[in-house]
Formats: sequence, structure tokens, C-alpha cells
Amino acid sequence: MPKHQTLGRRILWTLLGLVAGLTLLFLLLKKSGATLPGIAQAIGSVPWPTYLLIMVAQSLMVLLAAIKWRIVLSETLHQQTIPLGPATSATATGALLGQLISIQVSVPIVRAWIARKHGISAHAAAGTSLFEQSLELLTLGLAALTGLVLITFGTVFATISMLVIFVVGVPALKPTLRVIARVLRQIGKLVRMGSAFTLLTDGLNQAANQSPAVLHKLMGLSLLRYILIAGLNVGLMVILLPGLDPLPLLVSFPLILLVSSVPFLPAGLGITEVTWASALFLQGIDAATAAEAAVSLRIVTIGGFLLAYPLLVLAGHKSYR
Repeated sequence: MPKHQTLGRRILWTLLGLVAGLTLLFLLLKKSGATLPGIAQAIGSVPWPTYLLIMVAQSLMVLLAAIKWRIVLSETLHQQTIPLGPATSATATGALLGQLISIQVSVPIVRAWIARKHGISAHAAAGTSLFEQSLELLTLGLAALTGLVLITFGTVFATISMLVIFVVGVPALKPTLRVIARVLRQIGKLVRMGSAFTLLTDGLNQAANQSPAVLHKLMGLSLLRYILIAGLNVGLMVILLPGLDPLPLLVSFPLILLVSSVPFLPAGLGITEVTWASALFLQGIDAATAAEAAVSLRIVTIGGFLLAYPLLVLAGHKSYR
């Protein structure tokens, strides 16, 4: 396909994803009875010092993602990598653009642009970025499985199961990754979103080619990053809705995060809020309050990230100079 047609289709899918996400968000607010004053009141309930903790947590999440990408670059390009500062800056900028377009597209594009300045081809940079993101999704899947085990058998058995999967089961994941990649490719063809799903399948196939030692290291960092994300989001939700039991949310959070990783929607816009509101509704929160809390959570977390973003970019700029 000619390049201008490919670019045109990507722009079209990006616009459709943004419109679809905003439509879902509008329907959630409309059907639940949520109001803008209610959202403003919920946001106002978050103490200002909390934003400092959000900044720190968001910065650590970006830093861990940048470290993982550098490890992947080093392993796949024969020890060739880029400094941590530019890697962090590229990851932060890709995450920021991921609020408007699919993060599976925005992060590889920005990383590829930054990597070219350090002598790494755009194709290699984008491919390694997709690999790093695919392992993130795989870790989320394992966390979701652990949540189900937690509900069924209890905390001790769930913890042992997670350790066994990471220490013993990682080598067995290699054929599983290839199967998942094939399934995703077929799903992409069925929903006519082949290019978006191809990005994920390529990353999964590349993950299947890595040694168990590298997978252990990367998935350990992904797990640490997931713990930060879960702690931040569930903690903020408890602040927005005092008295809320955090344990059911911690168990269901992997599913919420997986839903937000849908390649079509920018940062899971709309569908993430619907999933959050549903989880809160199942805890007995009325529909309007649940929807207002879900929307407020996105606004507060984005606000904290915007406060941290200049510092993350500045680190990359100084390193590049």
C-alpha cells in the first residue's frame, strides 16, 4: 500500500478511536446521571500534597519503562543502547501523546525519533519498544490471573502461584506468547484493525525469542511498575470515595488496566471509566457517584503527570546536550 494511503488510514483510525472514546465517556455521564459539579467536587477532595506523591509515582513509572526499553535495546542490538535521560524523555512524551492517540503507536514513534539521534535505526527502536510494551501486557495478564486465584484460594496461595509463574513458568511462556500472537493477529483481521494488532503480535513474537534470564528481569520490572500503578490508582480512588474497601479494587484492577490497553482507544478513553464505574457500582456505590469518581480519577492522574512531565523531559534534554 502506498505510504500516503497507510498514513491516511492511521489518521482515520486515530480520529475514530478518539471519537469513540469521547462518545463512551459522554454516554457514561448521560446514563449514570453524573454532573460536572459532582466531578469538580470530587477533584477538589484530593489534597494538594497528594499531587506531589502522584508526581513521584508517575515519574517512577516512566523511569521503569525507560529502563526496560534500554535493557531490550541492549539485548537485541548487541549492547547498543541510549542514555537513560533521553529514554525517559521519549517514554514520557510518548505517554503524553498516548492520551490522544493509541499509546501502542505514540510511544514507539517518539522513541524511534529519539533513538535515531543516538545512531539507532527507527525500525529497531520501534520494534524493541513494542516488545517492552507487550511484556507489560503479559504481566498484567498474570496479575489478573493471580487476582482470580486470590479470590478462590486466598492470599498465600496467590503469592506462591505468582512466584512459581515468574521463576519456573517463564520458559514455558515462550510457546504461549507465540500462540497469543497468532490469536491477536486473527482478531485484528476480523475487526479490520490489522495494523494495530500487528504491532502487538510483533512485540509478543520478539518476546518469545528472548532468553529466560532477560524475561525474568523485564517482567520483574513490569511487576514493580504494575504495583506502582495499582497503588496509585486504588489509593486515589479511596481518597475520592472515603470508606471504600480497596481490596476488591486491587483484585479487579488488572482487568481495568487490561481494558485500558485496548489499542484502538487513546489511553482506554471511555471504556476505562465504564469499567471503573462498573467495579464501583458492584461495591454498592450509586451510578452517578461511581461515574464521577471514575472521570475524576483520570483528570487527577493526568494532572499529576503534567506536573511531572517537564522534569522528565528536562532530564532527557540535559543528557542529550
